[in-house]
Amino acid sequence: MATFGDFPGVRVTTQSGGVTSVTVGTADTLVVFGEADYNASLEVEGDDATLDVSAAEPEQINALSEADAKFGAGSELAEGMKEAAQNGASLDFLFGVAVPREQVTGETQSAQEGSLANVELVEDTDTIVFDDGGTQLNVEFRYSGAPSTPSDSDTVHLNPLTGEYAADTAPGTEFSVDYQYNDFTTALQARPVRNIVNENETGLYAVLSDSDAVSSALNAEVSSLRTDYKLVNGVVPAEPNDQEVLDPANTTATNGGADARFDPSTYSTANQSVSSESIYKFAPGREEDVTKTIAGGFGGLFAGNDITDPIYNDALSGYTSLEQVLSKTEADNLRAENVIPVRSGGTVRVQGNRSTAFGQSDAVAPDFFTRRVTDRVILIGKQVGDATIGRINDADTRQQAQRLITSELRQLVQSRLIQPNTGDEVNFSVEVFESSTDPNKVNINISITPFGIVKRIDETVTVDTS
Repeated sequence: MATFGDFPGVRVTTQSGGVTSVTVGTADTLVVFGEADYNASLEVEGDDATLDVSAAEPEQINALSEADAKFGAGSELAEGMKEAAQNGASLDFLFGVAVPREQVTGETQSAQEGSLANVELVEDTDTIVFDDGGTQLNVEFRYSGAPSTPSDSDTVHLNPLTGEYAADTAPGTEFSVDYQYNDFTTALQARPVRNIVNENETGLYAVLSDSDAVSSALNAEVSSLRTDYKLVNGVVPAEPNDQEVLDPANTTATNGGADARFDPSTYSTANQSVSSESIYKFAPGREEDVTKTIAGGFGGLFAGNDITDPIYNDALSGYTSLEQVLSKTEADNLRAENVIPVRSGGTVRVQGNRSTAFGQSDAVAPDFFTRRVTDRVILIGKQVGDATIGRINDADTRQQAQRLITSELRQLVQSRLIQPNTGDEVNFSVEVFESSTDPNKVNINISITPFGIVKRIDETVTVDTS
């Protein structure tokens, strides 16, 4: 009979007679990717400079204070790890990865409008230089896709999330551009990072960036890991498609003269390159008046929540207000674009769990609750199948595997994770059979019907006036 444990994935215990037990993990390993503090050489440098912490290398912490020591107090990554723990992530399965920061010097752009070669840019105008034949342009941030042409002279509007820019006039010959960017792709693809989640385990990548290009890199890496039965999912803030332009008195180097916002009524035309059952985007993703995102806490909630407890309308701890307060209509518009709305009104709440592939006709597990259940069923089948390797491929071996998987699915029924078979209605089934083309191969087919979760309650109120 299946039992549950506080670890990621599925574990099978075997003896000479075959499989003796199956244990289903209720949590996920959480890996948080984000900006640390960096020294003048763009090397990671936390509060304790004696610690050897490198970019694209996973780090664990034994206490929340160690996040500051390793990544720097107030840094996006240190705060994200602490917020992840505060929202349910276990320190035993929590990793932080500082993304490499790179310097670009003298990149040439010959047009009035264009795109820089690398994203996401460090959101600090003090690190960006647009030079036009000796004249340095004023850099202002914009977040509504490709920026509009500035009305002020010697000015360039720059979207730091996409790299797109628009100057007030074309360059005399060409622009020479200096800037820094965060290399999330290198961090995601680093071999030590890929070895955090093992085969037959489940994990969650939380990326502290709201650049759609970064979420595309996340999707590519998650897809690659899942082919090796490292069943990772990803959470990431959605890319803003609007902004609030700030008065000069409120403009700083880090806000670049604008706060990132969402226009939910037009979000169908925003940058949305990802459509995957394993990637979950949410909005708004930034805290009020800062560039820092809430993805750490969001990841902690998704990774640390027990698999038997669906996520919907759950509160996030550690946050007081977001950059934008969504109305019900705005939240519904974002949800219609497969973006999970996050609403703040005294309490910050996650009002959904649908993936970026929700609603697609071929989607098997389109929301996070269903995805987590399905991933564990996949690993139950794989682990039991792996345990039959080396045994005689006869009917007894195959029937034993089929009985064991069926027994585990019945336990998931008792835990109210999948629906039972009732009467003529078949909600789960298992077939273990010899391949018709290879007598040394056993095929396992499993079908399940997970339960849904209550997302709305319709009420009819009758008032008796007699």
